[in-house]
Amino acid sequence: MTPNRTYIAMNLFKAMTAAAFMLSAVSCSDYIPGTMTQKTSGTYRLSDDSEAELDLKINVEYLISGPDKGVIDSINGCIASAMFGDVPTDISIEDAVTEYKDKKVAEYREVNLPILVRDSTIDRHPASASWSDYTTGAVSGFYDDILSYTVTKYTYTGGAHGTTSVKALNLDMKTGAAVTEEDMFKAGYADRLSGLLAGRLPESLENPADTSMLFEKNIRPNGNFTVSDSGVTYIYNQYEIGPYVMGTIKVTVPWNELEDLLP
Repeated sequence: MTPNRTYIAMNLFKAMTAAAFMLSAVSCSDYIPGTMTQKTSGTYRLSDDSEAELDLKINVEYLISGPDKGVIDSINGCIASAMFGDVPTDISIEDAVTEYKDKKVAEYREVNLPILVRDSTIDRHPASASWSDYTTGAVSGFYDDILSYTVTKYTYTGGAHGTTSVKALNLDMKTGAAVTEEDMFKAGYADRLSGLLAGRLPESLENPADTSMLFEKNIRPNGNFTVSDSGVTYIYNQYEIGPYVMGTIKVTVPWNELEDLLP
């Protein structure tokens, strides 16, 4: 485990670097909580006589210090839940990582061992029963005492390609409570914010001309957002507003454009 006191998001996979936290984003805070990175990785064979395997990687950044221990514990509980699903609220990050690893290995073997029994050719074609599961969680923004945290998950369980999903949560550093879209904006914000997002969408794409590929151009706020000095960034996952090839789409609306929507 490596201490990290500058909110630099871990770089586990190249495709996840877009979630990296910019150092300048801490400028609005009176304090910078300390963080730690818990890592584990390994390959787990389907059986002793099969080359098929589960490739598992987990990186999770979590808080180790701050203005109040109760707040830190609450935030770490939210992080564990976002990364690993249904876990006890008081579970440590280390135990949550171990529990998730054990469950994922058990699930992999439970699903694929019956296939191995039925199909002896699987040894010669291990990819047909090989899985990948990569999970990374990192601080991705900070603004006005709101901490943004992003969980990025890549899974491959067979087929043409894997799937990447990005989920953000926002947490009040004074209370540890989750900050929702409804908390961020005034009542009736949705239509106005939708227009701002749609206006910023083309510049958010690698090639603005790719707007022709989108399923939905008049995008609406979906509750999946982060905050930083730059503004509010909404995250749209694969297939949500565009085809798989477009990947995760992130649209940022600057704070000055949001002034009339903020409480």
